[in-house]
Amino acid sequence: MKNYLKIFTILAISSLFTNCSQDDILESKLSNHVGFEPTPKVIEIVKNATETIDVTVAASEVSGTDRTYTVSVDESSTLAASYTVPSTVTIPANSNVGTISVTVTDDEALEYVNQTLVLSFEEEVGISFGNDLTINFTEECLNTVTTLFLTLDTWPDETTWEMYSLTGGATLIGSGGPYANPADDFAELSFNFCLESGEYGIVVYDSYGDGGPTFSVSTADGVLVAETTLAGSNSSATFTIN
Repeated sequence: MKNYLKIFTILAISSLFTNCSQDDILESKLSNHVGFEPTPKVIEIVKNATETIDVTVAASEVSGTDRTYTVSVDESSTLAASYTVPSTVTIPANSNVGTISVTVTDDEALEYVNQTLVLSFEEEVGISFGNDLTINFTEECLNTVTTLFLTLDTWPDETTWEMYSLTGGATLIGSGGPYANPADDFAELSFNFCLESGEYGIVVYDSYGDGGPTFSVSTADGVLVAETTLAGSNSSATFTIN
């Protein structure tokens, strides 16, 4: 009977210490924590406009003094358009929320596909920071985003292309090439357009005349021009945007 009582006492004490340890761990995780609050997944920028986004930073606790943390743009970001991001964010005294304003300008580098801006905190002793924040930006398209896919051959300096609107006559709306040599064999390129309803045409050229490049045209709804490989100096196709 004494042995059973001794075992019960040991188990009870062990359980008490274990529960205290778990509480301490939980409290540690919840204390001194700073993180970004969620933002919209995709932010569309009006053509040639500048957009300012307020990013909220929240702390787990309120402090009687201002707290300032260093913010940086992670190298995994793909945003090529012009932007500004403050290097620090301050949570004012007697509050647990602060904001930073991120400004992005629609320019030639911002296209009709998502480009990401990834924000992170620089590590600081005694502070537990949340996950990085990824914000997606794209140029606003009120019509149909249409993509030209182009695969180069081993002589990219021979390849050029032109995109035309055929509604009311032939109007050039985009062009590209020739591309630099040397280049990776069969490099894959893509070009995005925001197209109104109408008729369009694409022409791909090979200046040497031996063919090789491959192209196709698609939207989110499907393929408009099937994959086509040049067999000579040029190849063309037409398609319709409804």
